[in-house]
Amino acid sequence: MGKMTKCDTLWRQFDTSYGGAVLNIRQLRYFHLAARSGSYSKAARAENVSVQAVSRALSELEEELGGALFVRGGAGAQLTPLGKALVRPAREALAGFDAVGHAAAVYQERELDEKPRLDIGLVVPPFAKQDMVCNALARLASPALGARVRIFQTLGIEALADLKAGAIDAMITVGSFSDPHCDCVPLGKVSVGVFMGKRHPLRGKRLLTFADLEPYPVLYNREIDDFNETVLASCRRRGLASPAISVDSDDGVANLLEERSGYVLGVYLKALDIKPLAIMHRIDPADAPGVPICLVSLKGPENEMVDRFAHFIRDKFSHVAGLFNP
Repeated sequence: MGKMTKCDTLWRQFDTSYGGAVLNIRQLRYFHLAARSGSYSKAARAENVSVQAVSRALSELEEELGGALFVRGGAGAQLTPLGKALVRPAREALAGFDAVGHAAAVYQERELDEKPRLDIGLVVPPFAKQDMVCNALARLASPALGARVRIFQTLGIEALADLKAGAIDAMITVGSFSDPHCDCVPLGKVSVGVFMGKRHPLRGKRLLTFADLEPYPVLYNREIDDFNETVLASCRRRGLASPAISVDSDDGVANLLEERSGYVLGVYLKALDIKPLAIMHRIDPADAPGVPICLVSLKGPENEMVDRFAHFIRDKFSHVAGLFNP
């Protein structure tokens, strides 16, 4: 038996049409997990089902779509061109489906909550001290707004689906975001920083230029860097010429930092140092001017709590930044 999720009971009732084929959420979930991990067995472990169950579901999916999604071999499961083209649509479909369950859970929680609630997704890659940062921001904002503020790390596609479903009130992005259904309000700007491993040739130089970084590969993640104007997108637009290496796993990040002398771009916050594994360095502002931190909410009727949160953060932005850059 597979493990149950909040949305499991809806799976048999949820179908979507694709070119005459009828797809189900379970097939799409297995497909996305196998695509991300490059392995049917890892997808099976993630869902607590047998490899045979995953293989059977994906064979049925390929038959319905009329083409192979994977080539299986000694190197695992490699995506075909069709498979690569369907990863993002599958991810969006899964995010939209899961957002229904999230929205229902949030509605029930708010019905029981004595205080007003404000739920905000921080759209950034997972990082070591994310709970500390999110909790600190929530503790600062809650008394000022007279509300229970919850801020949590998430990724863009899931956050946008949750926003449109009403599971969250807003999302915070590092860099601007454009969507016809959303308003994007700048809250302030942050400096650009670089994570690099303890043996990187530039480890002794605290202020780096684009020219310094050009010979070394920079991490690129499709799920993150294709969603909004991220730090990487902003720097590449301004002239950063480092080769971008696609990485989508923790092992891949470690390999990039330690074995390939690569680096990861992000917000310059000394509090994010992971000594001695990775140290944050600053990029010269002459090369990489400040990147905007933005609050994204749905267009439509004004949400007073979201507006108050935006005003609060704008007024306190320098103070908030100072907490993490002592």
